[in-house]
Amino acid sequence: MPLHLFLAHADTQEPVLAGGLPKDAVHAPPRPATPPRKPTHLAERSGLPDALPAQRWGVVVPRGDAGKRLLDRIAPLRDKRGEDQRAEVQIYEVDPGMDPEAANRWIGEEYRDRVGRQLADLPRYLLILGGPDLVSWDFQQMLGGEAFVGRLAFTDERGEIDEQGYEAYVDKLLRWEKRGEGELVEGARAILYTARDGTGAIAEGHERLVTPLRSAAEALRRRGRFPAAELVEIGGGEGRFSDDDLLDHAHDLLARAERAEAGLLFSMSHGLGLPASGRWASPEEQRRMQGAMKISRSNDRIAAKDLRGRRFLPGGLWLFFACFGAGTPARSAYLPWLEQLAALGLHDGPAQSVLSALPRDGERPFVAALPQQALANPDGPLGVIGHVDLSWTWSFQDEVATVGGAAPRPRHERFQEALRSAVNGHRFGVAHHEIASFFGEINRNLTAMYEKDAASPGGGDDGARRVRRADLWMQRQDLAAYVLLGDPAARLPVARVPPGVAVGGGAAEGGSAAGAAGAGAAAARDPLAMEAAVLAYLRGGEAESVAAQHGASRAELEGWVETYQAWGRRGLAARG
Repeated sequence: MPLHLFLAHADTQEPVLAGGLPKDAVHAPPRPATPPRKPTHLAERSGLPDALPAQRWGVVVPRGDAGKRLLDRIAPLRDKRGEDQRAEVQIYEVDPGMDPEAANRWIGEEYRDRVGRQLADLPRYLLILGGPDLVSWDFQQMLGGEAFVGRLAFTDERGEIDEQGYEAYVDKLLRWEKRGEGELVEGARAILYTARDGTGAIAEGHERLVTPLRSAAEALRRRGRFPAAELVEIGGGEGRFSDDDLLDHAHDLLARAERAEAGLLFSMSHGLGLPASGRWASPEEQRRMQGAMKISRSNDRIAAKDLRGRRFLPGGLWLFFACFGAGTPARSAYLPWLEQLAALGLHDGPAQSVLSALPRDGERPFVAALPQQALANPDGPLGVIGHVDLSWTWSFQDEVATVGGAAPRPRHERFQEALRSAVNGHRFGVAHHEIASFFGEINRNLTAMYEKDAASPGGGDDGARRVRRADLWMQRQDLAAYVLLGDPAARLPVARVPPGVAVGGGAAEGGSAAGAAGAGAAAARDPLAMEAAVLAYLRGGEAESVAAQHGASRAELEGWVETYQAWGRRGLAARG
């Protein structure tokens, strides 16, 4: 099965890589073939990941005047987070253009030294302010192995700081967070959207990623573990869709997203890239259009201007699957591999077509305009998870087995867990880390293979190991490029539902919607047993073991603890 790419020319809407690349193209090693860096890992602490007093929140800004301006723009959010965690907010300043090695040094030194290397005071939630020209994508990706990281970056078409975008986002976030318990949405509306444009990439993506995601969400929902008020798929079904059908799907998406307060959207499409003419009309046009969502075979798309002044997923989270959907790097991670293919004369035509669509030397990296507009929109989402490089079907292809013949882990799980985490009310940094955790797993396996090959020269040349090494390399590059835009401490403003209790009263409306949780959902748990679990944890028990002893998942225990503490504080306040 070919290796497809989710990238289309901005002018013709034709795929950049129409026929895909043969699977064996990845067996050409990238140059230079150096072992990956040792990964850092998210600190494992006894505190619950959603609890800000335990985990802390900090800000990373570019050094200099730009950083000071951006800090001023988010001052109300800094004040709120200081109150949330009952501690001072740590501010970190960094230099522009940090590569992975510099980022690793910074993590090992300044990040930990700021709090005297006291783990309890180390902020796990870190909000980066500014575009990747001010604080690099490499820095964000490396820091994501250590912390829950998000970024706010708002610019105009010339790439200059748009201060109003920061203010609009902060106002929106705080407005949602000020909602009282009775004002919270009962359950998120979850939407799965596939832009079925007739290409091989989208057909394979729908079959191998969107359909398994829907099936898994339906199964979890019946068990009360995916508490969405509604689960709707747009663009499902079989057969070839006309452009009129696709436009109807897009209109349906926009209509449903308008109503989906605290909604959750997973969308799959091509992202727009370099025009087939070989050049953008201007840098401003590239900033406006690169990464926009292609929705049909003709010149139809959803770009930043289409969300201006429109309600779109208010208070929600958008997982946007497309090339350059979150932004564009200064240098693609796939450049060495594609150059190697071209140099070896392997699949030269397709490799050259993709190479021509990659960022040029000297271009400024940037956050895509579409998620910027969504986040700056007062009636838009609170977070966007997207890709900052080429996005391939390799993200979800499962054919390659591990060395030794073990069955591969289904790759749709990396997205399934992120969606489940968000719909259960976890903070966006935790949801994004469900994807990032797979990066750590892949990176460890790849590092081990490189180290074994280095210790036994020539021993790593057998076909099975080459295939496995190539598979791990492609997965690693892909997973590293998923980033969170928005405050990592934000969460869907949904009421926490006791585990096992169905959300919503009936079947979801219209389309190929999944049914309600149904009568088969488990009954609510005994509150005295839940209290016993909470008290066991608060007395110092490890979350995983306490949850297991009480027949619950860690996520369930976290929900009980938060509810117990929140209502306890309210009771104390009433008595005071």
